[in-house]
Amino acid sequence: MNDTPDRSTTWAEALRRPWTALCAAAAVVLGPAAHTAAALMQANAAPLRHAPGPPHRRL
Repeated sequence: MNDTPDRSTTWAEALRRPWTALCAAAAVVLGPAAHTAAALMQANAAPLRHAPGPPHRRL
């Protein structure tokens, strides 16, 4: 006899577990958020660049 479960049955059982669904939802939500946070931290670490303004006029 074969004691190993069928792969499709194992996946079906795993998808029914609440923790699997919770972890999948957290990965979907937190993955892009972490990427955005890393990009913002990198942008904030960059030196400020002052854009040239209009020339000053003397009256």
